[in-house]
Amino acid sequence: MPFVSVGDLRIHYREHGAGDEPVLFVHGNLASGRWWEPVISRLPAERYRMVAPDLRGCGQSDKPDTGYTVPELAEDVRAFVTAVGLRSFHLIGHSMGGAISLLYALDHPMTVRSLTLIAPVPPEGLTLAEELYPLMEEMRRDRARLREGFLEFLPGLATDELLEALVDDAFVCHPACYGELPRSFGTLQFADRLTTLRLPTLIVWGEQDRLIPRMAMERLRDAIQGSRLEILPDVGHGPQVEAPDRLAALLGEFLTSLKGE
Repeated sequence: MPFVSVGDLRIHYREHGAGDEPVLFVHGNLASGRWWEPVISRLPAERYRMVAPDLRGCGQSDKPDTGYTVPELAEDVRAFVTAVGLRSFHLIGHSMGGAISLLYALDHPMTVRSLTLIAPVPPEGLTLAEELYPLMEEMRRDRARLREGFLEFLPGLATDELLEALVDDAFVCHPACYGELPRSFGTLQFADRLTTLRLPTLIVWGEQDRLIPRMAMERLRDAIQGSRLEILPDVGHGPQVEAPDRLAALLGEFLTSLKGE
């Protein structure tokens, strides 16, 4: 799997497929591009060129001590797509990656063909309970506790091998991903820009999600003209790893529907 240098940052990414429709996948916090593999493997490689980078501080990418806010990560995405030659693409983001993708689409709408937001951090901000941060620090230092935390938020994840790989990736994330970065979610304030968005948009949310409120997803749907909200029963915060068949089917149907537009 390749690397690309963006300024002083070396970014690792996965690439699959050789189709003429590029798709960029942006992962959430405490994650990596690995989270997208169950869905990427279910989409037609002959149609799509699918690219999934590890964001700053995550996976095999560089882990500098600065740059851990959603706007800064969105700028990393802008530099990354330029470096790998993605001029116009479908953009799919999960959780924090959903907020990054939404902000990127607002700033660079001419480069985005469609937008899929999977349990995104809301653009009006998300303030996590203060008691969560000592737990996050405990998880950063204790892999067993980190594994327990993943199971709490991903109740539909049934594959032990995948779970262990996801926990391994989270355990090597930069410390900022456990404190500074999630605290920055509370400072997001770009919901007032959503009325300017004119992209085909699909929003996906798991009914058992304990992190992202359903009301926030309904507000997002109402604010983005023509967007659609799909709710997956028996799924928590990670549809792409908990219900990859259902999510891949939704994505396939959504992206295919755009060919007539």
